[in-house]
Amino acid sequence: MKPVAAKTVAAVSFHDNHSISMDVEQVREIALGRPIRLEEGQWFCELVIHSTNGTVALQLLSDDPAHFHIDNEAEDDLQTDALAAPANGD
Repeated sequence: MKPVAAKTVAAVSFHDNHSISMDVEQVREIALGRPIRLEEGQWFCELVIHSTNGTVALQLLSDDPAHFHIDNEAEDDLQTDALAAPANGD
């Protein structure tokens, strides 16, 4: 049996300003789980990115469940672009 070629799911870069950058190609879905209270003042939530090559899961902790939200500025831009486009495709 011929070995299956491995595909990169994500490329992670660690920057000197203590931030992490991740490139994920061929994204199919991004899901944010429901926050779960672990104990007083500590909440857990999972962010899952599904791609055609695999899945990336981030386990997140916060002191406030309201911090687990995703701002989707791109969706607002798409709606604005759709409203500005002529109905007849001109």
